[in-house]
Amino acid sequence: MASSLSPLQISQLRDSWSVLAQDPTKLASALVIRLFKENPEYQSLFKRLKNLSMDELASNPQFISHASKVGAALGSTIDHLDKPEELETILTNLGIKHKKYGLTPKHFQVIGNVLVSMIAEAIGDSDPELLDLWKSSLSSVLNIVIAACNN
Repeated sequence: MASSLSPLQISQLRDSWSVLAQDPTKLASALVIRLFKENPEYQSLFKRLKNLSMDELASNPQFISHASKVGAALGSTIDHLDKPEELETILTNLGIKHKKYGLTPKHFQVIGNVLVSMIAEAIGDSDPELLDLWKSSLSSVLNIVIAACNN
């Protein structure tokens, strides 16, 4: 995946990520809350979070802890774009781990779609090439996670 990215593309993704995710936990919190709002059934995958309102989620310690982990995983993905073998291992382990929690390839596709929507809103119409780069890169990342989830 990452080996198909040029150094310039990696730099573009990293530069835009540093703007998008100035606070990775806050970004991940917004991602997961949006995921739950658009797909309420996904919240039920989290035993300790399934009965909380959106307002309660934002201040819930377990939710904040999970959002922190999601933000760190996204950041780690960006950090490893120039290390394709390490990135593949990280993403494969992520897929295997989440399969144990009942996540399916469809779950990851939906999460990816929500993230793409958030990135598209942040970038706007100002840089369609950057948005396309994000879309193709996230698709490649998700393909690795999904392959691991399928095994």
